[in-house]
Amino acid sequence: MSTFSGFFPEIPGISADRFLEVNRSESRVFFLSHCHMDHMQGLQLPDPLPGPLYTSPISAVFLRHRFPQVVENVRPIEIGETLSIQLNSTELHVTAIPAGHCPGSIMFLFENDHKSLYTGDFRLSPKDLRNILPLRDLTPDIVYLDTTFFLRQYRYFPPQSESLTKIASLSQEWLALNPQNAITIKLPALYGSEFLFMELSRSLGQKIHVKREELQSYRFLASLDDVVTADGASDTRIHACDRHGKLACRPELDGKFIRVIRPSALRWRGLKPGDAIWRRLGGDINREEFSVCYSNHASYDELEDFLRYLRPKAVRLNVVWKDDPGGAQMKGLLKEVCPWIGREEGADKSVGSSSGEALKFDGIVYQRKGSMRRRRSQQKLFSDEESGDEEAAIEHLPKRVR
Repeated sequence: MSTFSGFFPEIPGISADRFLEVNRSESRVFFLSHCHMDHMQGLQLPDPLPGPLYTSPISAVFLRHRFPQVVENVRPIEIGETLSIQLNSTELHVTAIPAGHCPGSIMFLFENDHKSLYTGDFRLSPKDLRNILPLRDLTPDIVYLDTTFFLRQYRYFPPQSESLTKIASLSQEWLALNPQNAITIKLPALYGSEFLFMELSRSLGQKIHVKREELQSYRFLASLDDVVTADGASDTRIHACDRHGKLACRPELDGKFIRVIRPSALRWRGLKPGDAIWRRLGGDINREEFSVCYSNHASYDELEDFLRYLRPKAVRLNVVWKDDPGGAQMKGLLKEVCPWIGREEGADKSVGSSSGEALKFDGIVYQRKGSMRRRRSQQKLFSDEESGDEEAAIEHLPKRVR
């Protein structure tokens, strides 16, 4: 759950992933990293934003249907594209970089007098990370980091491909035992499992049944057209429509025919490479229930690799846990992972949370045409090197034109 305020002290006049009244009053340009609800707070307000909203083409389609009041504000930015935005008397260059978190998720590299990288939520394998050209030889002044699992008890998560293979095998095994058997995928959050749905549907050749209100959002992603369905009675034996292990869409089905699979990361503290990534859960002896380690956020080790690869001069926390007031524990870990911060000449010594405060500014100019948005040539994004057998966390998805 993001705790980021949306503000960047070194870039007054912009907000990312926060659209509340305070952001609207202090910002004239807005950015959205991806379409999960904790990053869209304030978009439900009835008034349009006071400036343009930059996001990926996939997220733009979602926004235009879910929040029609901001339709005129939405400006798609392609992955790998760099824009020049006029802020006050200076230019802000913005590059969209893949984040590997969900369809349409991107990071933003902001360049003015500083180089600031805002990750949003992300998970990139080390090889994927090193194949992204805009991040090569980049030493950011500040990284605003997805610290969801920046805790030592979450040092390791298996690659998503391994987790997805296990979920598919547990499902296939159960469905093959009895034609009455069904699978319930019990998810930790309303959204965030799009990649899981896509792979599970591809592996098993069936659609995933979701609640109708979820389908209303998913139907705007062309890549999910043949993946999810609102018909739970006849279309499929795989369900993600209920979070209590029961199937309201199949009330006649006895619990002994249902296998519950819980993809999650929170419950997998202390996992190490080579450990089993699934286990049967206790409880109801008349029901099959399993937990599988699955994460679309970077693990502690992946975050450590990310920071040591980029060597930022400062880091701010996008997520602070409730039991770590002020992020004290995470700040201590950052000092160990990034010992160079504060030692290098001219470095920004800030290592802390991005709780932020309202920023005062004058003279930001917003023009609907012309100087507000000038495109630079789209640079090559990926190197020609192959990722080998490692998971490819970056997935290019077709966008729907409507």
